[in-house]
Amino acid sequence: MLRIKALLVLCFLLASASHAQDPSRGWQWQNPLPQGNSISAIRFAPDKKHGWAVGSNGVILSTSNGGFEWEEQLSPAITTLYGMYVKDRSRVVITGARGVVLTTSNGGDKWVLRQSGVRDHLFAVTFAPKNPLLGWAVGTFGSIVATIDGGKTWKPQASQTSSHLFSISFADAKNGIAVGSHGTILTTATGGAEWKAIKKHTDFALTGVAFTTEKKATAVGYRGTILQTEDSGESWIAKDALVTTDLYTVFFTDELHGWAAGDSGVVLTTGDGGNIWLPVNIRTAPRLATLYFSDESIGWAAGADGLVVRTDDGGLSWQRLTEGGRDDLANILFIDNSHGWAVGERGKILFTSSGGKNWTVRPSGTTLTLNAIDFTSEKSGWVVGNKGTILHSVNAGVTWDRVPSPATEDLYGVSFVSPTEGWVVGARGAVWHTKDEGVSWEFQQTNSLNWLEDVKFLDANNGIAVGSGGTILRTEDGGQNWKRVDRNLKEWLYALAFADAQRGYIVGARGIILRTDDGGVTWKDLESGLSSNLFAVALAGRNDVLVVGDQGSIIHSADAGQTWELQPTITSSALFSIAYRGGTNVWVAGRGGAILRRSDPIATVSIPVTRIAPVLRGGSAKLDEPVDTDDIPKAVRPKKPVLRPQ
Repeated sequence: MLRIKALLVLCFLLASASHAQDPSRGWQWQNPLPQGNSISAIRFAPDKKHGWAVGSNGVILSTSNGGFEWEEQLSPAITTLYGMYVKDRSRVVITGARGVVLTTSNGGDKWVLRQSGVRDHLFAVTFAPKNPLLGWAVGTFGSIVATIDGGKTWKPQASQTSSHLFSISFADAKNGIAVGSHGTILTTATGGAEWKAIKKHTDFALTGVAFTTEKKATAVGYRGTILQTEDSGESWIAKDALVTTDLYTVFFTDELHGWAAGDSGVVLTTGDGGNIWLPVNIRTAPRLATLYFSDESIGWAAGADGLVVRTDDGGLSWQRLTEGGRDDLANILFIDNSHGWAVGERGKILFTSSGGKNWTVRPSGTTLTLNAIDFTSEKSGWVVGNKGTILHSVNAGVTWDRVPSPATEDLYGVSFVSPTEGWVVGARGAVWHTKDEGVSWEFQQTNSLNWLEDVKFLDANNGIAVGSGGTILRTEDGGQNWKRVDRNLKEWLYALAFADAQRGYIVGARGIILRTDDGGVTWKDLESGLSSNLFAVALAGRNDVLVVGDQGSIIHSADAGQTWELQPTITSSALFSIAYRGGTNVWVAGRGGAILRRSDPIATVSIPVTRIAPVLRGGSAKLDEPVDTDDIPKAVRPKKPVLRPQ
């Protein structure tokens, strides 16, 4: 599943607008925390304590202690937020998709939606250094709007370009520079009354620009591009970044001290005004879309999957200010309303005994991607992953042991009907069967080389497997013979689920949903109303169905798929898996380690009794909480020095 990923687009580039975070929309983040939406901008007030971070799905986070704790503020805009300018601890201006402008004069207790007069995405906003009333914002198709009253009202300016503009900076009330796609550079000496295009010095997108003196400015962009001007943008000189990584943001605290950041966790620092740049790599190589420094030592950066990091040594080392892993999660499973697991990239196995309020890492002994998990008894659990990986737990998932596997293919699906008998499926039509708890495995011939994404056995004889090219395979004899169910499909099928021996559902690419009422012998199409990929399906009854997929889409049917209702969501990250037990007992998981739980009921149907008895009634075995040594270290708030009597 994890190999099927949409092309990642920068959160501050041409992303489509998405729904805003809204407490009334019925979902809560469980991982990462405080949330997992991408951050586009982070800025702090001069006191170095009060700061804000904004990003996709309308997220606005605020802190009053330098970023060690964050609270979410309610945004009145249903859109992605891109740019931000902090004047002081009370006054902040934010810009976003569809021409959105938000202002606050009370530190974000209330945000006011302003009319910008445009519908373009506004990627950046800035104000004149000594005039908090005079500001500018830039965006798609050369859009530039200006304000003379602190952001309350805006008027368009003629940019004379149709290039997308990603960043803007002003040295004073008159002299400014805007940069954008295809190496576009615009300058003004009239406060934006007139903008002039400068000869291109690169064809790569320029994504950040910052003035350091009245005349000197630095611009950064794709492929490690760094340009500098000493005449307000009339002429530019290329500087060696020592990296070819895409750079998205640049910031200077004075004429000498500056930083740039971008893809793969790269942070560049300079102490001589930008002549020499030294690269630093942040562990786990996160995409960093924004950074801000309050002085030459203390700074913050943020980006993909809600990550926020802090440095106290000028950018040489960085620590996390956010909680939870950010590895993609391929599968999530709950065996009751409290105990659940999620598996994914880098061998990650997460466990909760609190309904997801707290997730802990369970050692897997592998760094290979794990794709599916299944529990068939109180103690017995199975996980499969890439390169034939098979893991087994006999103590309710507290520890996992690697099972000698006959498979070399990537494995994507697992289904056990008892603690001893089960099947795993994967690439090139691979199906393996065990009757002795994984001691030995038998290869089952499917006469198919299609990738098999999921498998479900209803009992020891009857099973269904689905995969690429519209593949649906069915067996009535425990897999000794597999027959293809012909539906003339070409779409990739990703997942299936059964409510009972007769009724089941399959989901796949391009919004396809199928239903069977005869145990998989025949399948009929259900109109989902979506054209995006659907990756997972879960059931709380024969008629109560939830499906998740690309762009954070979640759809629900209460009538066996005859009609579907698109559920409000608080993320646009791809969702690869879902666990649904009725009511508020819904968990979804996906890209960037996202785990969300439903806080409002979707349905009030009765949930069938699980085939697994509730486990761990006496509490789980005590383990030292494992530390992910590959992750960015967690930031610890500096302790106040103890004043000793003289």
